Amino acid sequence: METLEIGLDPGAGARLEALLAGRTETVRVALRVGEVARPGPGELRRVGELALLVRRAGHLVVLRGADERWLLLLELTGLAGALPLE
Repeated sequence: METLEIGLDPGAGARLEALLAGRTETVRVALRVGEVARPGPGELRRVGELALLVRRAGHLVVLRGADERWLLLLELTGLAGALPLE
């Protein structure tokens, strides 16, 4: 299975849509959360939006590089089980 990797920058959604457009085979999208040193509500919202975009397109999503802050944020919001980590 092919893996696409993308960061959480503001243009990520549009780039991700373009990368996924027309794909017939399932791909795995790795969101590079490890690039964000101090995750907060804004970054969590962006992850949620990108994950939803990926899943609605019929693909898989994982979070790449999550540190202790990300793990705590995911746990506190109840998303720890919904967003796979690698």
